This record gives sequence, C-alpha cells and structure tokens, in this order.
Amino acid sequence: MNGLDDVPDTVYRAIFSGIVLYFALLLYAQATGDSLAAFASEFVFGVIAIGVGTILYLQAETGRGSWVIPAAAVCLVLGGMFQFAFLFTRIPVLDQVSSIVVFVGIGLYIYAVWYTD
Repeated sequence: MNGLDDVPDTVYRAIFSGIVLYFALLLYAQATGDSLAAFASEFVFGVIAIGVGTILYLQAETGRGSWVIPAAAVCLVLGGMFQFAFLFTRIPVLDQVSSIVVFVGIGLYIYAVWYTD
C-alpha cells in the first residue's frame, strides 16, 4: 500500500475539504430545512465517494495479491454512482444502498490498513 504515498498533498487536502464541506452542508440542511443544501450535500457525498474510490483503485498494488484495496475502491465508486442515481431518480432505496456500499468500502479499507500487509 505504499502507492498511496505517491498521491500529492493537494489531493489529500481536497478530499479533506470535501468531507468538511459535506458535513457543513449536511448540518446546515438539517438545521434550516434547506432542500438545496441537502441536495448539495448529497452531491458532495457522491463526488467524495467516487473520488476516494478512484484514488484507491489507481494506487492499489495489485501485484501483492491483495484484493481488499481494489474491492474497497470498487465499493466506494459504486456507492457514489448509487448516490447520483438517487439524485436523479429520488428512489429512497438507492440512497440507502449508496450509504451501505460506501460503509462497506470504508470498512474494507480499514481492514486492509489494520490487518493486511
């Protein structure tokens, strides 16, 4: 997993800023009931999921035989895609599937970082 060391600091800062923006929009939307802020937070959630998943996939070391990082990347990208599908269709199950798939991706990544080498 040393490939993640090659990612520029600006990418890490952008991801961190996106996560902060997501939570700020989410809290604002919940506090005020602003539907535009809620939509924006859902959009940012999808962008973050796809962005992080793409970075993980591009930086994964597939030569070591570890399937966990690419699986986490695929889960994150799929979660982001489900989020955008929800934004376009407003089918509630897509929002739930998106959250579950993103959490699975995060869980796989945590497993890979803590338990595999």
